[in-house]
Amino acid sequence: MTLVEIMVALVLLGIIGGVIMRVILRQQRFYQGATQIMSTRSQLRQATSVLPVDLRSLSSVGGDVIEATDSSMQFRVNVGTSIVCQIVDGYRVALPPLELASKQTLTSWAGGVPPEDGEAIVAFIYNDSTLAGNEEDRWQEFRLKRVTYDASKCLGPWFTSIADVGKLRPVLELTSSDPSDGVTGGPISRYIKVGAPVRLARRVQYRLYQDPDGKWYLGYSEFDRGLGTFKQLSPVSGPYDPLPSASGMASGLTFRYYDVSGVEIPSGSAATDLARIARVDLVVRGRTVGQVGMEGVQNGVRQEYRDSLAVSVMLRNRT
Repeated sequence: MTLVEIMVALVLLGIIGGVIMRVILRQQRFYQGATQIMSTRSQLRQATSVLPVDLRSLSSVGGDVIEATDSSMQFRVNVGTSIVCQIVDGYRVALPPLELASKQTLTSWAGGVPPEDGEAIVAFIYNDSTLAGNEEDRWQEFRLKRVTYDASKCLGPWFTSIADVGKLRPVLELTSSDPSDGVTGGPISRYIKVGAPVRLARRVQYRLYQDPDGKWYLGYSEFDRGLGTFKQLSPVSGPYDPLPSASGMASGLTFRYYDVSGVEIPSGSAATDLARIARVDLVVRGRTVGQVGMEGVQNGVRQEYRDSLAVSVMLRNRT
C-alpha cells in the first residue's frame, strides 16, 4: 500500500468512527432520558395507586378523617374486619376463626398480620340500638387493648361447625376510652348482638415532606399511643416537586376536598366540615433528577422533564 492509500483509509476510518460514536452517544442519551422519564412517571403512579386504596375505605361521616390540609391527611385506615361471634363480657368479644371449615372468610387482618399489643388501634362495633330503623344506629368505639386467642369461645352454630372445634378464636380485649384517639365509648352496649360487624382502624398520616437528602417525598407514618404523636415518616414514593415557597406556585402533592354537591371544602377545616367530605382530589407533580434532551420531548431541548398525575377518589357512605 502506498502512503496515499494509507492516509485515505485513515481519513475514511475516522469519519466512519465519528459517525458511529455520534449515533452511540445519541442512543445513550435517549435511553438515559427515557429511563429518567419512566422513573418519574412510575413514582407518580405509585402515589396515585397507594393513596386511593386507603382513601376509598374512609367514612367521613363516621369520623375517619381527622385532619385534611392541602399537603397532608390524617385518617383512620382499616386494618381488620370481622363480626361478633360471642360477647364474653363488657369489654371482650370473640370473633370467628380466621380459617373456617366452610371456606368462608369472616375474620381478616390487613396483610394477614393481626394487630400487636400497644398499637393505636380503634375498634368499631355496630350498635343496632332500640328502634327498628337506623335512626339511632351507630358505631360504638373502643380502644383495642390486645388480641388473644381462645379455642373455647364462639362455639355456637351460627358461624362455626363441628369441623371448627379446636381452632383458635381471636378475642378482642377492649377499653372504654382513650383521649389521644378521641374514643369515648363505654362498656359494650346490650344492643350489640351476635353477628354485629366489627371494624378495626389505625390512625395514620400521609404527608409531603423533605428527606435529609434534600428531596421531597410522599411520607407515611402511624400514630404512637405511647409517645402521643406520630412516628417518623417513611417515604412511600418520590421524589416530587417541593412545597411551594411562595403563593401561586404548584406543590409536589396537593389534596383538594369536595362535598356531595361538588362544593370545595377549605383545607384545614373543623371536624364538622371534615364530615362533609365526599370526594378527595389528589395531584402529584414530579420531575427528572437530571436534564433530559430527546427528540419529540421538550423539542429536544435539554432540561428537566416535568410531569403530573391527578386522581379523584369518592369516599364510602356518601351519595
